[in-house]
Amino acid sequence: MINYIILIVSALLLGLYIWDLRGNKFNTKLIVLVGIFSGISYVLYVIQFIKYPQGGGISLFSMLPVMLLSLLCGRQAGLTAGMIFGLLKILNGFFVVHPAQFLLDYILSTMALGLARTFGTDKKHKVILGCLFAVSLGVFINIVSGAVYFGEYAPEGMNVWWYSFIYNFSSAGVEGILTVIVVAVLPLNKFRKMIKL
Repeated sequence: MINYIILIVSALLLGLYIWDLRGNKFNTKLIVLVGIFSGISYVLYVIQFIKYPQGGGISLFSMLPVMLLSLLCGRQAGLTAGMIFGLLKILNGFFVVHPAQFLLDYILSTMALGLARTFGTDKKHKVILGCLFAVSLGVFINIVSGAVYFGEYAPEGMNVWWYSFIYNFSSAGVEGILTVIVVAVLPLNKFRKMIKL
């Protein structure tokens, strides 16, 4: 039953993404930027400082390019780069137990990073809030996936949700917080002038 719920919600979210894209056409420059930033995210993802046995770990700020693209070029560009980044992660090896788990771990969790612009970019605190929101949503999606599909790895007697929270927060959560700190000190206005979209 939970699989069907996840599949339906995932289909609705992807449908909203496609609907959102209809009103915003990508020009050649934006398509190239999406490709470059997605590729940089993947390269940073491959450089892992800590690798966990069931997947995940702490990489070299792999979330940063997707969130940065969202802040510089908008939500649609960020969501698209997040989806491409998630699909690129498959090249480094993947483990799928169900199509719904694939959607959560390799599509929706990385697409969530594209929501970094949610609260705007005119003030630094709005940028930080947006990045925290994007990271929190991505980690939450990973927690749901971990609890539903990888609960058997939890130590005996431990709640699967608590186990999944600890596992995902100590990897993606920690990397996300470090990434938000980096975003907070970046000169976004200078970057925006450099790309001139």
